[in-house]
Amino acid sequence: MRLLLKRRYTPRGTLGRLFLGSRQLCFIREAPKSCYSPSRHCLEEGVYELEPVHTEAEGWRIRLGDGGWILSKAPDRVPETGELCPVTAYRADGTPLFTRLAFLKLLDELEEAWGGGEVVELEVVSRGVPYRLESCRIPSYS
Repeated sequence: MRLLLKRRYTPRGTLGRLFLGSRQLCFIREAPKSCYSPSRHCLEEGVYELEPVHTEAEGWRIRLGDGGWILSKAPDRVPETGELCPVTAYRADGTPLFTRLAFLKLLDELEEAWGGGEVVELEVVSRGVPYRLESCRIPSYS
């Protein structure tokens, strides 16, 4: 099974939509692209294998390859480097809504595939950076 994350970059954060086939599962929020914030940035584009992880301290999370996570974060907490945070919807002012619900729905969707021994992957693609900031002129494929 392969999920597709289509995203766009802004100076304050990276916004995306997560799809399974042609069906949108949820929205995703991430830290900004590294050229906007070198200390806190989003994952690089590519393909990542997903693996569920549970700990007593943090509960359920989904590991993305070697360096990222899909996890639930409260609307008032900003995503850190390599964190993808599911969101059900946004208010008009941009505040994320139902972040925990979005994560649980995603986990339910993927649980059947993992239970059947299927490999679940995430492909991350994005629109090019529309800004003229020199450090952002890194090739980006749509």
